[in-house]
Amino acid sequence: MIERILSIIFPNRCPYCDRIIKFGLTECEECFDELDKTPSISHTDAGITCISAFRYDSRVRRSILNYKFKGVSFNAKSYAKALCSAIEALGIEDDFDIITFVPLTKRRENERGFNQSRKVAEMVGEYFGKPCSALLEKTRNNKNQHDLNLQQRRENVKGVYGICKKADVGGMRILLIDDIVTTGNTMAECCNVLRTGGAENIICMSVATAVQDK
Repeated sequence: MIERILSIIFPNRCPYCDRIIKFGLTECEECFDELDKTPSISHTDAGITCISAFRYDSRVRRSILNYKFKGVSFNAKSYAKALCSAIEALGIEDDFDIITFVPLTKRRENERGFNQSRKVAEMVGEYFGKPCSALLEKTRNNKNQHDLNLQQRRENVKGVYGICKKADVGGMRILLIDDIVTTGNTMAECCNVLRTGGAENIICMSVATAVQDK
C-alpha cells in the first residue's frame, strides 16, 4: 500500500523511454513489446561465455547508464525480470545453487549509492527462491575498464578480486551476475577467483552485452 501511494506522488518511469508507467509495471507496454527478449549468448575475448538479457543498444545503454550513474534504482526490476525470463527460457534454473555478483569497492559503492549488480542479483534470487550472497570482494580500486584497450583491460583486473573472508565456495554451483559484459575480462577474473576457491561450476550472466557477434 505504501509503495502504491508513493507511486502516485512519485510515479515510476519506463527504464527505456522515460514515459510514466502504471503501478505494478516494470516498463511501458510499448517497450516491452519492442525489446528483443531472446537471450543473447556471447563468447567474449576473455574466453568466457556469458548469457545476457539484452543487447547494449541505444535504449538499453541509456537505461543502464541512468541506473549506474544517476541512481535510478527502479530499473533493476525490469533487468531482473528479463534475466529470470532468460534463465527459464534456457532451462537452467536448476543448474545453480547460489547467486552472487561482481563486487565494487566501498568507495565506488558509496559514490553510486548501491551496487547495481547486487540489486539485480538479489531480485533474481528472490524470484527463484535461491540465496544471493556476496562471495567476492574487490580488494583495491583500479581504472575504469571502458577507458582502456583490450590488453589494458586484461591487466587492469588482475589481482583486484578475492573471496570474501567468511565465504566458502567449495563445491558450489554459482550464478555470477554483472550489469554489462564487453570484453569479459572482469567476469573472467571473477571466475578464476571462484574456481581457485573450489567452485564446481559458474554460469555468467549480465543484463546487457556489448560483445559483437563473430
